[in-house]
Amino acid sequence: MRLIQMVFLAAMLMLSSTVFAITDEEQVQLSYAIENGDAATVKKFLDNGLNPDDTAFAWSWLQIAANKNQLEIVKLMVERGANVNYKHPITKMTPVAFAAYNGNKDMVAYLISKGADPNIKLRGGVSLVRMSRDLGNQEMADFLMQNGAKDDGCKEEKCF
Repeated sequence: MRLIQMVFLAAMLMLSSTVFAITDEEQVQLSYAIENGDAATVKKFLDNGLNPDDTAFAWSWLQIAANKNQLEIVKLMVERGANVNYKHPITKMTPVAFAAYNGNKDMVAYLISKGADPNIKLRGGVSLVRMSRDLGNQEMADFLMQNGAKDDGCKEEKCF
């Protein structure tokens, strides 16, 4: 009897952790909605229990929205509690790093206003200011520094 109770408890714990998991097909639908700025579809996923901090290949949905320059969807995800400082485990890219990479000042300002740290370093200890300069976007580098980013981190010619 005790074994049956333990199996039942384990099954319930596993079920509760997968109730809101989305299928591969749903991941494709969500990715497509984010890419195309379909906030209504993204909202439906969130309303149905999607955690905005869930990941697809270690990329958070907020990072994907930031990478696709979808400010409305970024705002929706942040309003639903997305971690504005989530770092990809390999690249160390954050949502604000994607916004800066894309030259999107409005998104950078919004994310920083919601607690995003512009001083989280990328892979190799590269700062967002350095990344922006290396991309030839001095305007973004200046904007980042005006909003609290430091010009520190790796100063070598090659950082990784």
